[in-house]
Amino acid sequence: MNFVVIEVCLLVILATCIRVQTLECSSNKRCVCHKINGDLWAMCENLTLASAPTFSNDVIGVILANNILNNFPTNLPLNVTYLDLSRNLMRIVNQQSIEKYRYLRNLSISRNSLQIIELGSFQNSPNLLHLDISGNQELTLEVLANISRDLRNSTAIRVLNFENLQCTYGVSFIVKRYHLIGLKQTHLEELNLASNRINSLEAGVLSELPKSLKHLSLANNRLSFEIYLVEFGDLPNIMSINASFQSSFHQLNVDDILMDCNDIRKVSVSSSKNQVLGQRKKMPLQRPKNITFFLPSTLQTVYFHDNMYKMTLQDFSFKFFGKPTLSKLYLQNNIIYELNGPITGMKSVIYADFSNNFCSYISPRFFEDFRNLSHLDLSYNALGENLENDVDGKIFQNLRMLTSLNLTRNRILRLPAKIFQNLVQLKQLNLSYNSLGEFTMPINHMVHLSNIDLSDNQISSINMETRKMLHAISHERHISLNLRGNKLRCDCGNVEFVKWVLNSKNIVFLHFDDYLCTLTNFTKIRFSDNRLLELLDKQCSSYTLIIVIITSLIFVILTITISRIVYRYRWKLRYMYYVAREKYKDNQKRQETLDLFHFDAFVSYAEKDRTFVIDLVKRLEEEFNLKLCIHHRDFIPGTGIADNITNAIHNSRKTVCVITSHFLHSYWCMFELNMARMEAIYSRNGENVLLLVALEKDVMKSIPFTFMDLIDSKSYIDFPEEGGKDEETGFRSKLGDALKSRDNKF
Repeated sequence: MNFVVIEVCLLVILATCIRVQTLECSSNKRCVCHKINGDLWAMCENLTLASAPTFSNDVIGVILANNILNNFPTNLPLNVTYLDLSRNLMRIVNQQSIEKYRYLRNLSISRNSLQIIELGSFQNSPNLLHLDISGNQELTLEVLANISRDLRNSTAIRVLNFENLQCTYGVSFIVKRYHLIGLKQTHLEELNLASNRINSLEAGVLSELPKSLKHLSLANNRLSFEIYLVEFGDLPNIMSINASFQSSFHQLNVDDILMDCNDIRKVSVSSSKNQVLGQRKKMPLQRPKNITFFLPSTLQTVYFHDNMYKMTLQDFSFKFFGKPTLSKLYLQNNIIYELNGPITGMKSVIYADFSNNFCSYISPRFFEDFRNLSHLDLSYNALGENLENDVDGKIFQNLRMLTSLNLTRNRILRLPAKIFQNLVQLKQLNLSYNSLGEFTMPINHMVHLSNIDLSDNQISSINMETRKMLHAISHERHISLNLRGNKLRCDCGNVEFVKWVLNSKNIVFLHFDDYLCTLTNFTKIRFSDNRLLELLDKQCSSYTLIIVIITSLIFVILTITISRIVYRYRWKLRYMYYVAREKYKDNQKRQETLDLFHFDAFVSYAEKDRTFVIDLVKRLEEEFNLKLCIHHRDFIPGTGIADNITNAIHNSRKTVCVITSHFLHSYWCMFELNMARMEAIYSRNGENVLLLVALEKDVMKSIPFTFMDLIDSKSYIDFPEEGGKDEETGFRSKLGDALKSRDNKF
């Protein structure tokens, strides 16, 4: 709130005035006289005057500030309208001091040593417009009672400055109705009660203020939250309320210790204070869950900043007498840990400052009624975790008219994609001084976006998708982007980003000369350095060949390794494949018992040995009652060869391979031999179910090395070289017995 400080205004007038004449108008030659726009002013400040000099009768403005006057001067021109006696040593003001200056309009007696302003001092000042008695700490606010009664019939008074009439340290003060009761019929517009250790206002005090009041300052006090808060609705023309700097810290000075605070003085009021107090009605204090404040529709600005309250903003309702004009909220520099809300009645607010509040949480409902908010400042808080967890974008979902959002210094590590999904009118976004590692949220819906501040984060680059969105928006207007103070990378993976920064035409990179990036060798180079692209191209081209060679080498090594593994376990892999296929088709699990095999043995042989095998199989089945499987008779037509072989081995108790040179050179014969080997290892718990019959002499010397264990375990039999009947019968007998027994040795 801008209360009128009279001496400052005068200096501004003198500094900007064009028509100034230097004249003589005072008995003291050191006083400077000026004629300003036809009026004569005498400037006698800072002259160490103990008494006031005389002035010519046509002087209408006298400045005697910062002297050592002990008494109110009585020798001034009767027509004086402006009088500045601030920063002197006066201790008392009475009726005789001022009564003859009936034309006085502006009076400042601030920062004196006043202890008393007697009742009646201002009752004969019908033209008094501005009165400033601030900075007289020995007066105390009890002086309000005398002054308000003196001015009760004044129609001229507009501004009263009662700031700092209490000592800095002391007992808190409660403003009573009798202090201000005389002001109700005036046309007062500005009232300053700042810096007075006010703790509360008696119920009814605000109702005693004149309806004409526009600006009220209660700043730098110790206000508590009491019933007086609901009485602001009794001020129908109020435009601004300043309740900032509550319970603030103050620097301790020696003067504060030595000051005679006069807090327990007796009240010198002509009428009985008890009569006024007796009119007070006791109001029962109810505690509803939601508190409603009734405010005048003329209220435009609320100042509630730099307070020391530790609080959370809960659900409040504000209702106005008429169409609301409240547009600005200043709530910065407090200790508001949480914004819970919702706070209703805020539809007219367009500017809200919640910065530097130690705030760590905003409820999704807090901004429900801030539907016309245009500027929102949430900087210097601790909202990082709260914003990171807002994956559905509910915190800002109702702020569709927001054009400026400040989130600087909020310890933000990342932002979810939907956090700004409804901010379609956003023009300025400030995310500086956080810890963002990337900026990836969608912004293509922000068609009015013109400024993004990402400075002093941990961003190394802007990804391709975000660059495309920025490029699309920049077609309509230039976009300012600030990336200063980030850890930008200039390596081969970031070449496109670097080129985008250097070549973008519609995107203005603020503070571009300060952009630094780190090369692969950890050296830093400025983006403004003309060698950057050349160094980057050279660095990346040299690495391209290395990358190709290394990639090719890795591919070759992997191919060789995989090939060797596949080759080594080729039979196992093939066996497992066919067995799995068979099980999938059957969709049955069978127990591995001898009683469930379809055949006693599967006989594997080469086609050129077919005559011998068929005769052998026929005799074995007849003589030993065996059921044998041979491919030309028992394989299922229409089924693949590999599937038939695997099924035959898997469904036979044993496998007999008739080894000849033809067998060893046959692909399918060797396939059957290996599949039988895999069956023994992986399906029969290591039991050897493979029997070899050597039909030719020395053919076993040509068998693969992997089958030598069968020879060592005597799992093979030689067909007799001399083909006599007895020898063949003995051969069949051994083979038949082996097929019937569990022991696979001959």
